[in-house]
This record gives sequence, structure tokens and C-alpha cells, in this order.
Amino acid sequence: MKKILLFSTIALFSLSAFAQLSTRENVDPYVFKTGTRPQAGDLGMYVGPSITEIIQMADAEINWRGMPLLNFKYYGTDRFVYRLGLQIYNKSQGLKAKELQPDSIDLKNSRSQTYFMLTPGIEYHFTPKNICDVYVGANLPIGVNSIVEKSSYTLGKDKLYHNQTQNKFLLGIGAFIGMQFFVADLPLAIGIEGGISGFGKFGGAVKNVYNEKNENDVYEKKTVYTHYDTDFGNGMMQAKRISTNKFELGYDFRLTFSYYFSK
Repeated sequence: MKKILLFSTIALFSLSAFAQLSTRENVDPYVFKTGTRPQAGDLGMYVGPSITEIIQMADAEINWRGMPLLNFKYYGTDRFVYRLGLQIYNKSQGLKAKELQPDSIDLKNSRSQTYFMLTPGIEYHFTPKNICDVYVGANLPIGVNSIVEKSSYTLGKDKLYHNQTQNKFLLGIGAFIGMQFFVADLPLAIGIEGGISGFGKFGGAVKNVYNEKNENDVYEKKTVYTHYDTDFGNGMMQAKRISTNKFELGYDFRLTFSYYFSK
């Protein structure tokens, strides 16, 4: 009796399961749900270290400029995406020393560097498919690089103050092509970008302001502009006023790690 009851229960369960499977809709073992592709009105952000930045981060002798470029995205439509990149770097250091000489000189030095880059851009995406998203775009990087160094030298009653400032204005234009892959059903994507860009650097001459105090407590002020030019082999230049500019053209590749969300 127990065996008959057991077989009956198994048979009933099998029939019930078969009925459920046979009545399910859209049962296709070859269709996979891949990705949650952003649509018009969605937002996103990604960190994109370039190959050059990765090499710099791995090299202990190179002072790399903080975190890689951080981008914010807004999907105006399913195909047009507006983005804004941001990169900020700041470094400060100080020094105090006393020379080991009969007439010792007390030295104080402080140096700070600020690097700020804003990169607006636009992307056009070719296909609305989820698996592989290919796009092209252009950007316009704008930024500044500022260095301030202050030094003071003291020998007896004589003092010399030396302030150095260097300001560079950065302006460029670039074009790129990219490809990103959406990760399963997660709002994440991994991709790569490659492109070419031109970059202009304006300014760069160092403004030197000297304030010297002698034994009579009289300050003498002098302003000199210097520029260390290695490209033309001229070495250090010194003048009342120097204006410099430089233009660079190159290409690079960038790895992208994106996260998308809705408003």
C-alpha cells in the first residue's frame, strides 16, 4: 500500500510539473537577457584610466596627476550622450634647512602645484543593442596648471625672499571611438576608447619676484621672467617679459568602467 501511494504521489508531481513547463511562454534556451542598456534621460559615470596613466602609476619615478579622468554622462536620447570629464590634482611640499658653513644660511621653501582639467564632450551610439555598444565622439579639454614656490634665505641680518609662479592655460580638441560591453543584468559596463587629440599649452614662463632686505632694513624688489627651454637647446632664458606656447598632437587608449542609473 505504501508503495502504491508513493508511486501515485511521484506520478502526480511529474504531471503537475510537466503541465507548468508546457504552459510557460517564451521558453527559449537560446535567448539570454544581457545587460540593462541606458535610455534617454538616464545618467552615468565612469573612471577611465588611459594606457599612459597606467604606465605612470606603475612607475615610482613619475609623479602622476591623481586619479584618472572621471566622467559624468547624460543620455539626451538613446543615441546621443553628453558627458563632462573632471580631473583635479594638488600637491604641496615644504623644506627647512641650515647649511653647514661658517656663515650658515637658513633656508625655508614651500611649493604647491594645482592641476585642473574640465572636458566636455558628446557621443553618438550606432546601435541600441545590449551586448556591444559602439560609439564615436569628440571632446574639448580646458584646464590650468599652476605652480607656486616661495623661498626665503637668511644670512645674519640679510634676508632674501624669492617667489616663483608659473601658470599654464591648457586647451585642446579630440576625437575618439569607443566600445563598451554591458555586464549581465547589472547597470555596469566595461569598455575601451581610442582616439587622437591636439593640445595647446599657453604661458609657462616663470615669474620671479625677489625681495631683498639688507642691514639697513631696506627692501629691494626685482621681477624677472625665466623659461627653461629644452626643445630648442637654449637652456635658461631670462627677460623682462616672456610669452610661450606649445602644441602637441598624439593618440592614446583608455579603459572605461561605467555605472548607469536613472534620475
